[in-house]
Amino acid sequence: MNLPDLTVTDVRQYVYCPRIPYYRYTLPLERPVTAKMDLGREEHESTSAKESRRTLKAYGIKEGERRFGVDLYSRHLHLRGRIDMVIFTRYELVPVEYKMTSDVGLHHKYQLAAYAMLAEHTCSQTVSRAFVYLTPEKRAVEVPITAAMRERVRGVLAELRRSVWNERLPAPTPHRGRCYGCEYRRFCGDVLAGGA
Repeated sequence: MNLPDLTVTDVRQYVYCPRIPYYRYTLPLERPVTAKMDLGREEHESTSAKESRRTLKAYGIKEGERRFGVDLYSRHLHLRGRIDMVIFTRYELVPVEYKMTSDVGLHHKYQLAAYAMLAEHTCSQTVSRAFVYLTPEKRAVEVPITAAMRERVRGVLAELRRSVWNERLPAPTPHRGRCYGCEYRRFCGDVLAGGA
């Protein structure tokens, strides 16, 4: 089996629940689209339009160029992604991801770390921080990008490739509350039956 390049979305979903990207790559079906996904896509488009008219004050940056919907790729990592926004200043690159939530989860932080790694490969410049922009609260939260986060992203990519390559179903998330809104819930019979 030739495994395609993985995506930054795979990294985020793996940290949220390792089974989600596994199902995407191993089940021969169209990914179900939920109403929450449609709402999130609309919110992203609306936020990009508003963001282009704002200053960079929310990020504590005085001057910089904003680029929206930036495609990033690393042949070295076999990883690709499209980030909501990158701020280019004279001194740094700052990835920004919009989220329709009121807090920043661990999966969001590793998504940003993966984007930071892609930006570094694409632009040959180190990224030391990134932001999640919480759209309901209109607030930006800074996320430092550390060496440990980069190492964890590499580990996630390796674990995901192994599970797909060997067709070995990973353990589900221990946070069962996440299962209720999951588009793949019906495939996790062991979770629904109270196992795993």
